[in-house]
Amino acid sequence: MNFTRFVFVLSLVLASSLHADIRAVTPNKWGDKKDAWQLKRHEQFLNSITSSVANVVFIGDSITHFWEQKQSWKDNFVDGPRKALNLGVSGDRTEHVIWRITQGRELDGYKAKVVVLLIGCNNAGHHSFEKEPPIDTIHGIKKILEIIKQKQPEARILLTAIYPSGASDSDAVRKRNKVVNEVIVEFCDGKKVIWCDFNDKLVDEKGDTKKFMNDRLHPNDYGYEVIAKELVPIIDRALNAPKGAVVKGRVAPKKSNKIPAPIKPTNFFAKSPWWKTRTLEKRNEIINGPKEYDLVFVGDSITHRWERKGGEGVALFAELKKRYSILNLGYGSDRTQHVLWRMMYGELEGYKAKLFMLMIGTNNGRDKPSDIAEGTKRILEVIRSKHAEAKVLLLPIFPRGASSEDKNRIRNEAVNKITKTFADGENVIWVDFNDKLVDEKGNTKIYMEDLLHTNPKGYAVWRDAVLPYFEKILGK
Repeated sequence: MNFTRFVFVLSLVLASSLHADIRAVTPNKWGDKKDAWQLKRHEQFLNSITSSVANVVFIGDSITHFWEQKQSWKDNFVDGPRKALNLGVSGDRTEHVIWRITQGRELDGYKAKVVVLLIGCNNAGHHSFEKEPPIDTIHGIKKILEIIKQKQPEARILLTAIYPSGASDSDAVRKRNKVVNEVIVEFCDGKKVIWCDFNDKLVDEKGDTKKFMNDRLHPNDYGYEVIAKELVPIIDRALNAPKGAVVKGRVAPKKSNKIPAPIKPTNFFAKSPWWKTRTLEKRNEIINGPKEYDLVFVGDSITHRWERKGGEGVALFAELKKRYSILNLGYGSDRTQHVLWRMMYGELEGYKAKLFMLMIGTNNGRDKPSDIAEGTKRILEVIRSKHAEAKVLLLPIFPRGASSEDKNRIRNEAVNKITKTFADGENVIWVDFNDKLVDEKGNTKIYMEDLLHTNPKGYAVWRDAVLPYFEKILGK
């Protein structure tokens, strides 16, 4: 190998060693401690695995691990059609389970009929919100489901909601895990993955877990009996149902809460696979990026296309990035509720920002202007609460259509009239250049060939309008 080739290869090695993925999705062998007691338990698993080791496999953390010591385990899961293998390891998080079922081969060498998965409590319990936002835990659980499907293609998966913790609904870990549960239920189709949520059975009338969990985390004898009563019938249905049939799981009853769509934090995980991919990419970008950004762009496809491959704003974005460190959090198709979810549960964590630029709402076509504006207000409040040191450039929704009579434009202008009042001129600055995105007849065609998405000329107008603010606020 010549010297030039050696330097090239070395640079690749160094670059890969510096890259760090989201912890929750990165296989972790308990820190590679050779004397870890978890490793000894893992070795016991491997030694006990045979081709007929179990019909039912439980995967999880201490809540699963400790169940094997209880009478309810012996009564329900030792012999017969529910003969079970307990692959619970106390203290495990999603990343440990990922290692165990990939490199650790804990699902290899046998065929299970049912896999019961309960994981994620320690992701929130062991790390602060900033270091482990719900979006990371969700990706970790999603990856585990994908691996189980690959390793045990004939098994049905019973995905269990993370159990409640603490003395009330206000418990910080419980609140974080509730967000995770609200998303992972969408990974269930009733055929391959069955949802099991009996959290309402693990709290008293005041929402306290004490009766079921002495330490308000780990089930006591009675708690495990309650769990078995709810879970065993679902396992039996999963064991006996014909291939491809829908298996009835359990959805805990919810309080009716009518919230207008634009202000209800909503994810796109189940409905949009690329949305899931982009959230993963963006969290990785944040983890591997600078600890402080000059600029964070927030919005929908119009913002996304500043950087999207083939996007109309890519060339100008590249020029801006020569002057500023920029994080682009624009997602195609997003509405206010989707941006609100992202801002609340992961994409504002792990860095500081000097300046945000926000434009959102054009995709909220069926919503009332006042509700759309309120959604934007909520997004502003979340950004300001998590990045109080930053300023925000608040942009109106861009004009749409061929004339001022376009119904979408009329709606957007009604929203803009309200959102303008959210700016105080100091921390939130209103920057309106919509008049520069239409011709003398009010047509957007010259700047938006599809009458919606900005073309290169439109991005140039956008850049010229906001650049003076960048220079003044950022000092460069």
